[in-house]
Amino acid sequence: MIKAVADSGPFIHLAVINHVALLQRYFRPLLILPQVYDEVVTQGMGRAGAPELAAACDSGIVQRVALVDQGLMDQVQHIPSGMLDVSEVDAMVLALAIEQHAIVLSDDGSLRMLATTHGVPVIGSIGILVWARLDGVISALQPLLDQLIAAGFHLDPHGRVYQDALRRVGER
Repeated sequence: MIKAVADSGPFIHLAVINHVALLQRYFRPLLILPQVYDEVVTQGMGRAGAPELAAACDSGIVQRVALVDQGLMDQVQHIPSGMLDVSEVDAMVLALAIEQHAIVLSDDGSLRMLATTHGVPVIGSIGILVWARLDGVISALQPLLDQLIAAGFHLDPHGRVYQDALRRVGER
């Protein structure tokens, strides 16, 4: 199992396509900040991801963990001016991943770039779906990617990410 710290994206996006259980299949422990919980469950009440995350926290599958070393925030937020636009919560997600020696789960491009800049491995919803397809957990990737797009996920069906994902699983 892989230790991971997640932002809200994977919970929401995988819930939209009814595959949030993939998170517990590949990541343990799975950690979130209280702020991420609040964003998904409290502020997102009634939306995709909210009931799934609340249930995962109640059952202990997902653990809410606060950042202990606040000094890591200074380290994470020290980036060249104008390079990235990262929210405070996303910076905290990265800081917690560094503190916990974990990977980052995120679909946010700025957070993914910042994590990479700091040498922290990162994977998003599409990468998790690729793993699941390669492991035979899901039978086809393309219909799920198309469902994500239909639900508003920013992914170009003619773009590199979409096409590369399909090639990786042999669907192109």
